[in-house]
Amino acid sequence: MQVEAERVAATRELYRVTKNDGVVFVAFQSRMRMLLTSLLFPQAWKPNDHMAAVEHFIEEGTFNHTDAGRFTGAYYYNVEDINPFMESQGFETLDLIGSSNLGALLSQEQKQYWTDRGEKDAFIDLLIRLARDPSVLGVSSHLLYIGRKVGE
Repeated sequence: MQVEAERVAATRELYRVTKNDGVVFVAFQSRMRMLLTSLLFPQAWKPNDHMAAVEHFIEEGTFNHTDAGRFTGAYYYNVEDINPFMESQGFETLDLIGSSNLGALLSQEQKQYWTDRGEKDAFIDLLIRLARDPSVLGVSSHLLYIGRKVGE
C-alpha cells in the first residue's frame, strides 16, 4: 500500500480484529535494502535504473516496476519508522527482526563451512541474535515486526 492512509487503515483493521494483549506479526520491506538491490541490479529494477528515480525512491519509498508483469505497487519503510508507526496505531513493540538477514548474503558453501566445523548451532544462534541489530535490519529485504495489542 503506497498511500499512507491505506497503510493506516490496514493497521487499524489489524488492531480491531486482534484480541486485547494479542500478538501480531507484520512483514515490512526495508527501503535501504531495496535501494541496495536497485544499485546492484538497476536493469532488473526499473525505473530505479537512473539516479533521479533512485533519489525519488529514497525520498518517497514507493516503487512501481516499469516492466510488465513484474512486482509493483510497493511501499518500503525506513527501519527507524516501523516501530513508531505501529505504536501510533496502538501496538506495543516486542521485537523487530530481519527475517532475511546476514545468512541470506552467504553462499551455501560459506554456510556449510560452519556445519563442517560442528558449529552449525552456534552459527544459527549468531544469525538470530544479529537479526535485531540495526545495521542488519537495514540490509534485510524483509523485516518482521512483532507487537502486542495494547488493551482498549
